[in-house]
This record gives sequence, C-alpha cells and structure tokens, in this order.
Amino acid sequence: MEIGINKKKIVSAIQKGLSDTQIVMSTSNTITYTRKYMEKWDRIHTSINNCFCDDERFSIIPLDRGLFTPIMIFDNMEQVLYTIMRRDNFNKKLNRKYLTKAHYIDAMLDYNYPFQKSPEQLSMFNEEDMFSEKAKKEINDLHIIIENLLDTDKIRKYITIVVDFNGYMLTSVEAILCSKWLEIIEKENWNEYIVPSFDDIEDNGKENYVHENELKSKIILKPTIKKKLKNKLNKEE
Repeated sequence: MEIGINKKKIVSAIQKGLSDTQIVMSTSNTITYTRKYMEKWDRIHTSINNCFCDDERFSIIPLDRGLFTPIMIFDNMEQVLYTIMRRDNFNKKLNRKYLTKAHYIDAMLDYNYPFQKSPEQLSMFNEEDMFSEKAKKEINDLHIIIENLLDTDKIRKYITIVVDFNGYMLTSVEAILCSKWLEIIEKENWNEYIVPSFDDIEDNGKENYVHENELKSKIILKPTIKKKLKNKLNKEE
C-alpha cells in the first residue's frame, strides 16, 4: 500500500496519547470515569498534532461532529487523507447495508471511488440501493466542509487507521483502504511499530495502583483476631 506518513511516528504518538491519559486518570479523584473514553481520544489527537504540527507536509485539522471530534491528517504532498478509528466502530460502519444517514467516514470513502477490487466490481453496486437521498446530500455537504477545512479539493485517497486498545495499552494498528461501497481493498498491519511497555495496566473500570508495601497498610484485622494476636505476642515475650 502506498503510505507516505511515518508509520512508526504515528503509532508512537497514539501510544503517547494513551500513556498521557493513564497518568491523568490515575490522579483523578472522581467517583466515576465517564469522561475516560473522550479523554483517550483528546490525548491521542493532541499527541498526533504535537508530532506533526511542525511538518509542513501534513495538516492536522479537527472535524467537529458534535459529541465526537475526529482529526483529519492530510498529506499535502501525496494528497492522501487519514483518520483514526477504533476497530469495533470501524467494523460496524462496514457492516451497514443501507445508509439512511451518513457518517463522516462515508464522505471520506467517497474519495476512494476509483478504487475497487476488480473492474467488474462497480457493476455489483447500485448507488440508489445503498444510499438514501438524505445520506447522499449529507455526504455532499461533508465534502464541502472537509475541503474547506483542508483548503483543497484535491483529495486523491482516504485511508483509515484502525486501532484497538486494552485499557491504556495499544494492541493493534492497521491502515485500511476501503472502497466507496464499504469493501476492504487493501490493508497493512503496523503492529511491529507498537513498543511494549511494562507500565501498561489493563483497565477494569477504575484503576487501583496498590504496591505491596501499601497493601500491607490496607489490611484491617477484625477485633477478635487482633486480641488473639496480641495475647500470642505477649506469651512469646
């Protein structure tokens, strides 16, 4: 697959964002962690921006979608657009059969119209059977927003960077090229660039960082056990 972006650099940035989130959440005193999901993405997006903001080849632009704001990573040299999406969400989008409402990924996949598995593939799909009139209008409107934000209408290709997490640990990264018709054309595994860390802790809700010496101080003996232990120590003395 033709990839102009520095794969190692972007994987490292994603890991840095997850690590930063872990630090922030571990020091939080809130009883619930409802912001944890959004915090992860905000930190990942910020980390990626910090990595590429000084590189004139790339533009990092947020795309406001209401509750969630993804970032667009645009390679100005190769005219390739990237976004990052979690695997379960990505798979849900690919499994749709009929679009009554457009997601931002649909507008981006529309740029991949020239790509298909075989020359005969386009004849297998009918736009009227897959996209409602409302969805087609939303895709066109999104094109205008995307191109205005990127300040270009020359987007040659769109690639989704698909990731998965286990708590704050990055477990998989793939670059996937899909057709407009939600079919995978080509993919490239980037797992080799994931750097294992012994500091990664599986998230089971609220993290509990308890060291062995702290654990001892947290043990509370029942009064009857305390009394028996005290009598035993007195006899030994």
